[in-house]
Amino acid sequence: MQGLLLRVCDEIMIPVVVKNSKVPGIMSIIIDVYAITLWPFIFFRDDGNDITLQHESIHIKQQTELLVLFFYILYVWDWIVGMIKYRDGAVSYRMIRFEQEAYENEHDPAYLDNRQPYAWRKYRVWSDK
Repeated sequence: MQGLLLRVCDEIMIPVVVKNSKVPGIMSIIIDVYAITLWPFIFFRDDGNDITLQHESIHIKQQTELLVLFFYILYVWDWIVGMIKYRDGAVSYRMIRFEQEAYENEHDPAYLDNRQPYAWRKYRVWSDK
């Protein structure tokens, strides 16, 4: 039943894109943010671009799969694990499994149409690579 619900929600979920928003600037107090996804919104600092829109749209899919709250819990957990392993905020951010999926596929315009549910599960924060 849950899979069906997510599939139905996923099919009708269209993110609300907000351009020239102050939200990324406010979030930049913590880290430098150009765009941020806070389901169901994608906030851009300026007019945005297709690559970043693709990246943030992947986050919309991930957040929908995890009913939003669990996305944020796992996102913070991954960052903490990354900080323990790498002791570097930028590396920890890039090693968050959701960011790995988004960065790897942000240049593929067909990715969201072909993406398998829960595709982020194949990525690991703690990698010996």
